[in-house]
Amino acid sequence: MMFTFGLAFFQLMVYMATADCSPKLDNAVVEDLLTMLVKFKGSDNRNTSKWRDIPAFTASLSDVKNIDAKEIVKFDKVWTNNGNHYDPYTGIFIAPREGLYHVSTTLMSVSGKTLYAHICLNESRTVGLFPGTGYSEATANIVLHLKKGTKLQ
Repeated sequence: MMFTFGLAFFQLMVYMATADCSPKLDNAVVEDLLTMLVKFKGSDNRNTSKWRDIPAFTASLSDVKNIDAKEIVKFDKVWTNNGNHYDPYTGIFIAPREGLYHVSTTLMSVSGKTLYAHICLNESRTVGLFPGTGYSEATANIVLHLKKGTKLQ
């Protein structure tokens, strides 16, 4: 397994301010954004319940974590998990169908530590991130064509 770290968003990128909001409010914000996206898309089918069919997840770590080389990060805070295709116990997202997926990840190294990470598909590296040492951040955005059953970690 390859070492990866970050937040992934599929077919949609949502930036959320977490502050002191309740999970119900955070989920309501994501649901509203997904509903607007479906309406904006301009499809003939304007049924807003269709946004629930979009495979999407937002997840994060709630605290600093020491990560070993080649370890898959298992995010302990799952904000959104449409379709439950992300498994927080394994840290793996499995594509439910073939299509284009937008993946975004942001990571930050801690003081005095160097961090290097990859987004991996079926254990093969794609884009890599190297934020540097000590409270430096890196962000990657990539659009990937995934086949049904592809594992993203």
